[in-house]
Amino acid sequence: MWRKPEDSKPGSPAAEVPASSPGATQRVEPVVRSVAGLTAEVVQPSGGIITSTILIKGEVHGTDDLYIDGEVQGTIHLSNGRVTIGPHGKIAADVDAREIIVRGKVTGALRGRDRVEIGSTGEVRGDIATLRIAIGEGAQIHSKVEITRADPTQSNRSAAKASGAAAVLAPPVVMNASGESSH
Repeated sequence: MWRKPEDSKPGSPAAEVPASSPGATQRVEPVVRSVAGLTAEVVQPSGGIITSTILIKGEVHGTDDLYIDGEVQGTIHLSNGRVTIGPHGKIAADVDAREIIVRGKVTGALRGRDRVEIGSTGEVRGDIATLRIAIGEGAQIHSKVEITRADPTQSNRSAAKASGAAAVLAPPVVMNASGESSH
């Protein structure tokens, strides 16, 4: 939050983080930065950061969020995290995560279990499968996009058992880059 220095309140209490020994805590002070007479508290994002000077070849697995502004070749799998490819990020990998945000270049399949967002500076070459998609103006997509429905199998199966009828599921909607949809 930005505020003028003269309006600033006394230092906010620092967050307490458990230390490695049981019963002990560490105090984490937020970094305060000043720009043009305004101050802001800067808190480090959770998860990992791959900066623009780093190249990773292989498999990346985890559960936290990951910000990539460097280069990754291989596979990326975050079971419950968000992968953000920054504007300098270059990915030659299949990406599987809860949420995927693309601001750089990706060559490979994207599977966003909840959402995929391609920003105006983003470029994707590979298939995309997700529940929801957002595409910014100016984004480049050379892909087959598959928008899947929320998993209705659980509710349909229980309804089918109750009524004794077979459940009918809608097929996924497939949209080509040209905007034509097929079933």
